[in-house]
Amino acid sequence: MYLKGISSTLCGGLVLLLTGCAMHTASTDWNGLVGPDGQPNYYKSTSKVAVKLGIIIPFIGDLSVDGLIDDLTEDIAKEEGNKIRIVQAGSENYWYGFPPFTWIVTPCISTVAAQYEPSEATHLIEQEKIRAKEESWQKYNPMNL
Repeated sequence: MYLKGISSTLCGGLVLLLTGCAMHTASTDWNGLVGPDGQPNYYKSTSKVAVKLGIIIPFIGDLSVDGLIDDLTEDIAKEEGNKIRIVQAGSENYWYGFPPFTWIVTPCISTVAAQYEPSEATHLIEQEKIRAKEESWQKYNPMNL
């Protein structure tokens, strides 16, 4: 019972630390394949963590669609990306995590993902990184396994 209390406290602390943070992941290596218009495409997703009271009342963090898309497009704009298409969005609340604690303070995660066309300069830099990684891999794997 003591261990469950410690793990609940640690999980709760982690959720509170990450609340309001936007976490980004990206896929830039498409093995030379391009999008329908002949241009390279990248895929980027943004996730945010928030806390709700009583499962439904927003408390800490912003999980609105506007907030998620704003964070995602801000990150894409820094890379001078263009032609954005939202391809996925989802939200999950973890009311079932550690009942009854999570019935009162509910951690939630929302994610939005987009496909976009990178700037030419960004694409060239990413391709150089990919080639360098492949070359270093070949040094350690000469049999191409």
